[in-house]
Amino acid sequence: MKKKTTYLEVGVNLEDIVPARAIHPGEELRFELKERNITQKRFSEISGIQPSQLNELIKGKRGLSMDMVFKIGKALKMDPILWARSQMYYEYDLARIKFNKENKKLSKLKRAS
Repeated sequence: MKKKTTYLEVGVNLEDIVPARAIHPGEELRFELKERNITQKRFSEISGIQPSQLNELIKGKRGLSMDMVFKIGKALKMDPILWARSQMYYEYDLARIKFNKENKKLSKLKRAS
């Protein structure tokens, strides 16, 4: 039986892998609501989040505030930290994508000069 090779054994640092796009927490919430057959209107009522704010979140036009994190966690019976982490990783991935693009531009400029 062949041993499974890890990323570190082949010289790949997982921190060097930059996602093609960041996944907004609203996208995750939309999926979660769909899987539970909960409408946005119903979730707004359950969670106490204003319908307009919920819609903006689901469309990726608004980020999660800590208030929303707790309301979503309670409404879905999930640990709120999962939603806080989702927002944090979204922002982190956006920054990594931007940083990666800037580094590629700088590398091209250095090679051209």
